[in-house]
Amino acid sequence: MNPSDSIRLRIRVGPRDPQRFPREDDALGQALESMVDHALQQGVPPPALLAFREDKVELIDLVPIIKAGERLDYFIAGVAGRQNTEALAFIGVLSLLHTGRPRGKAGVVFIEWPDNRWWHTFRPLDADMSPLQGVPRIVHRAVDGMPRPGGLGGWFSRSRYLRIKIQLRPIEPPESEPVVH
Repeated sequence: MNPSDSIRLRIRVGPRDPQRFPREDDALGQALESMVDHALQQGVPPPALLAFREDKVELIDLVPIIKAGERLDYFIAGVAGRQNTEALAFIGVLSLLHTGRPRGKAGVVFIEWPDNRWWHTFRPLDADMSPLQGVPRIVHRAVDGMPRPGGLGGWFSRSRYLRIKIQLRPIEPPESEPVVH
């Protein structure tokens, strides 16, 4: 993508409410799990990225990036490279792979912090995209010495190594023609 090119994204911005989005790893992960569970009740949620900043949270729809054929990992690394980004979280539904073969789908939360700490959970889904009954959530954390799941994370280190930064700015509404009565 050339620097002059752009992609239109839908980004919702709200205050960083510590009750809704706590700063403690496990509490934040559980809050985001609840978001995914709630979204699954409405249908299959599109993949999204939450950027946690000092005083606000940005919910970024990732579908336009995917549809444009851009590298999602580079885009997310660019978001990680923005100043005052405290954490990033990918939420959505992903295909589970085992030895390269699809093994169904799962509701996923993956959170990463600038120090490369991460928190990950997934919950297998049935054909109706409902959580499989009797199958517990699976939680993996970097602090437990677990290997980071393939295909997720490494965004902050990639941003630093490649010096990737992204600019997100609102689209100015078009100037309207004067109305003559």
